[in-house]
Amino acid sequence: MPLNLVARKSLRDNEEHLNKAHEEIKNALNGEEWIIEFDWDTIFDKIDEFAKKQLGEVFYKNLCPNISKCIINACKDEITKESIINANSAKKIVLMVNEDPKNTVYWKYEFNGGQLNLLFKKGCCNLSEAGNFQLYKVIPSEGAYTLATRLNLKKNQDRYNVAFERIKAVTQRDWSFDEASMESVYPTAFETDHAREQFGDSFATILEYCAQSIEKRCKNEITLESFNEVTTNARFSFRHCPKQTTGYWVWSFDNGDVVISFKSVCNISENANFDFVKVLPVPGVFSLAARLNLKESQEKFDNVFERIKQVTKVDWTYDQESLEKVYPTLEERNKEKVGDVFSDILKYTADNIAKRCSNEIVLEAFNEATSNAKVVFRQNPKISGYWVWSFENGDLIITFRSICNISDNSNFDFVKVLPVPGVFSLAARLNLKESQEKFDSAFERIKQVTKMDWSYDEQSLEQVYPTLEDRNKEKVGDVFADVVKYVADNIVKRCSKEEITLESFIEATSNAKIVFRQNPKLSGYWVWSFENGDLVVSFKSICNISDNANFDFVKVLPSPGVLSLASRINLKENQEKIQESFENIKKVLGNDWSYEESSIEEVYPKLEEHNKPRVGEVFADIIGHISKNIVKRCADEMVREAFTECVPNAKIVFQFIEKQPTYWVWKFEGGNLIVSFKSICNISDNSNFNFETLL
Repeated sequence: MPLNLVARKSLRDNEEHLNKAHEEIKNALNGEEWIIEFDWDTIFDKIDEFAKKQLGEVFYKNLCPNISKCIINACKDEITKESIINANSAKKIVLMVNEDPKNTVYWKYEFNGGQLNLLFKKGCCNLSEAGNFQLYKVIPSEGAYTLATRLNLKKNQDRYNVAFERIKAVTQRDWSFDEASMESVYPTAFETDHAREQFGDSFATILEYCAQSIEKRCKNEITLESFNEVTTNARFSFRHCPKQTTGYWVWSFDNGDVVISFKSVCNISENANFDFVKVLPVPGVFSLAARLNLKESQEKFDNVFERIKQVTKVDWTYDQESLEKVYPTLEERNKEKVGDVFSDILKYTADNIAKRCSNEIVLEAFNEATSNAKVVFRQNPKISGYWVWSFENGDLIITFRSICNISDNSNFDFVKVLPVPGVFSLAARLNLKESQEKFDSAFERIKQVTKMDWSYDEQSLEQVYPTLEDRNKEKVGDVFADVVKYVADNIVKRCSKEEITLESFIEATSNAKIVFRQNPKLSGYWVWSFENGDLVVSFKSICNISDNANFDFVKVLPSPGVLSLASRINLKENQEKIQESFENIKKVLGNDWSYEESSIEEVYPKLEEHNKPRVGEVFADIIGHISKNIVKRCADEMVREAFTECVPNAKIVFQFIEKQPTYWVWKFEGGNLIVSFKSICNISDNSNFNFETLL
């Protein structure tokens, strides 16, 4: 349907504005001729009455300058200009009514089918929107990025160059992005138009923070060397990992690239603080962080080994291979600070060595056991404590269950496990040395009594040592010094009391030496005996050692002749009582009486064991009863005369006759009074025996 006259006249009168817009667009497009096309048959019926009456003014005079303005603004950027030309192969701008019921804007451009369409909302309001529209947002772009993204990348090129230059200053290499990786994260990590428009800004900021981290951490030569070794491509590659759990940003190194993985474009500044040293691959077992920490701790290691050297006079080290072996067993937090951890361990080790090796014996044994002057580390989850020391093949072995309570190393009593020649542990040898004064004191007390220099038999102590409980092995000196102290108490007490005991003791201990023996089958805890000139002290176990102060060794002390020493002493102790009985006989008979000592020795073996030690007491009682009988019956002069004639020797002789009819029988034979018995029983029978019938 043709336009009415008013409309046609309005268009004619304002055509110059249309032509001017065409010229301006041509100039902006470097001579490319475009036309602005109006389909009045479609448009006219859909505009309001005001626009119909002023059709030229509205569309030519007012709209066309805004259209040319939009094109001119867009073409200021060469990339945008090129994209516009490529996208509008029809070389025209077609005005259309926006029929979309959801449309909310008055004016918008879109490319469709190789032409640029300008869609407007019915009413023709806000014509300036057509001039201010950001055309680059709707221009189709080749490749993964929108034109807005490409423009934003271009806008940030200077920031990229500065950041790359900063990294180059550190690494001495030209750096770049892996563009394919950036394109791969673009669709998933930058889903909104706003995010895509800031794509270049985001990566410029990321790169600046990366440069900051590299500058800071690569000041260390080891870090820089390792960083350059694993980033041979000098390129940043990106990965979008929305399920990443370790943080928003994580660095790794793969195939010569720095690979930066991110959960979302958030907390970008984490890249400045990410400690990539922890994940920087290096040859060998240790991580780079561990190697750096070991290097930083070297002075502490040196100080520790210098302290040990001052004690041992030997240069010390730790076994690097052993540290590499235990390294994988460490917790992650300890792997990073392995140098700090193990220099602290060695600090406590040095404290311990300095403390215990102040003793010359310990120092000598320690130096012998650690001829390599090397500390070897081992990890064993089954050891009973957190830290255990041992000595193997010239090394000091420090074994640990886990890195916990490392100060235990300053208190571990390595003296107990320090190997030494001979049977005794070093702890035992030290304790024996520490107890020597107690031994000397006890032996001096024995010497005061016996007038001999005493000692203990070291070989015998070595023989009983393995049978001791561990707690007693460590204090073997204290234990046996106490044993000897009680032995001395006993010797002083018994040998001071009876000269005969002292004499027998000296005769039986001509070596003046105490020999120790262990016998689990003993009836008591402690038993003394005398063998080959030695005092033999046997024990069942180290218990009730004070028994040695009370053991009646007189009963087992060897004595010359038949009688034991205890019997001899008992005879001596009862001699006064025996003599008193003989004095009573003398008062009646007028002559001195005695007993035949050899007869006592002859009957002695026949006595019961309990009577042997009290032989003096027994026969003093027997003689007492005999005396009473003689005194009583010899009160008669006739009996006295006959009795005296029968015993001119005035001597009592004892005999043992097992088969005699009664317990006690008297007879007169060879000028002696013969008193026979079949057992020591009913000795009072001697008071009443009627010897008158025998006269």
